[in-house]
Amino acid sequence: MKSTMKLLAVAALLVACGDNKSVPDARKNPDGPPADAMCSNCPAAPTLGAQIDRMGRPAINTALNHGFDSTAAAGPAKDAYNQASDPATWLAFVPQFMRNLAIIDALDTGICGNGLCENIGTYVETNATCAVDCPNMNQTGTVGQNGCTNQVLYNGGQGTTPMATSYQTLGGVLADDQLYLDTSKAQCAFYLAVEFGVVTGGGNSTCGGRAPYYDVIDFTFSLGAMGLKGFSADGMFTPQVKDNVGPHADLLASFPYLGDPH
Repeated sequence: MKSTMKLLAVAALLVACGDNKSVPDARKNPDGPPADAMCSNCPAAPTLGAQIDRMGRPAINTALNHGFDSTAAAGPAKDAYNQASDPATWLAFVPQFMRNLAIIDALDTGICGNGLCENIGTYVETNATCAVDCPNMNQTGTVGQNGCTNQVLYNGGQGTTPMATSYQTLGGVLADDQLYLDTSKAQCAFYLAVEFGVVTGGGNSTCGGRAPYYDVIDFTFSLGAMGLKGFSADGMFTPQVKDNVGPHADLLASFPYLGDPH
């Protein structure tokens, strides 16, 4: 009787602790096939539908693609722009961009501090032909077309009547709807840094791209309305034409960086 009890105890220990075989005795997961490093038994990826948008420079489609036309005319054109997945087709939008760039170029017409009479930010006249504080709109824009022709990359020449091709250069640059990021730079400071480096010929010291805290609309307005004179001269290119709507202040310090939707 004692021998039988001892045998049963030994058997119980063997069952509880397993044995020295290569395959463990523990129960395997019955819910699916064994893991596959190549995922050959994973479900197929979903089929993608038609492209509805792309991540490029913000506000370009809004402002330059039938930006001042009725919704009936603008809607299909903006959809076509967003759905254009082949970069080779983007140049087709340049003629439309040129028309709207001409309108935006005139935004600083008749406004004191438009960069033609005065130093941006200080509003102190440096042009001897400008009256102090530009007391009336006739004394602003004494160079060029009263605010026109000072847009960046305008190629019609200061003081001349804009031509059909005056806004073609910038239109072509903006039609290349990509965000340029210089990964060799350790610091990121402002929007369009790479593009500014090309336009000024001085290169870029920061990475460019688009961080969530960049006020991209102010940059776009300043670039289109006043060109390089629309930015501070401290090397940080602080935009001077503003929409009075600041960037989000509820950003997160880590991924996904954007704050709660509101």
